[in-house]
Amino acid sequence: MKKTPQSEIPITAYRCKKCGRIHYPFHDRCLDCKGREFEPLHPQGNARLLTYTAIYNLPWGFDQRFLLIGVAEFENKVKAMGQIKAESIDVLKLGMKVRPSWEPVRQQAGEDVYGLKFEPIE
Repeated sequence: MKKTPQSEIPITAYRCKKCGRIHYPFHDRCLDCKGREFEPLHPQGNARLLTYTAIYNLPWGFDQRFLLIGVAEFENKVKAMGQIKAESIDVLKLGMKVRPSWEPVRQQAGEDVYGLKFEPIE
């Protein structure tokens, strides 16, 4: 299983050129000002955990008992959702720092499916 370095996470958010709102994923129009011009923005640095939950009823293709999912905000204000690498939900705290990585999240037809994962730092 290959892990991609933090500097190479293949996520692109978009900043509205008119009002500055950051969108991820892409929208045809800005949700605030209805602008149509955007500039690409890539997540930078570590992130801060904004919310999280545990999912116990997983779809086919996952071999864990449960999955921890969270939304985190990167240092440049990009927000994204990903799996959290932790043994228990009890170790998670709102606002804690997490380190992002791009790595396999499951397998499908014998192939790795990659996604965003967060690892608690604190």
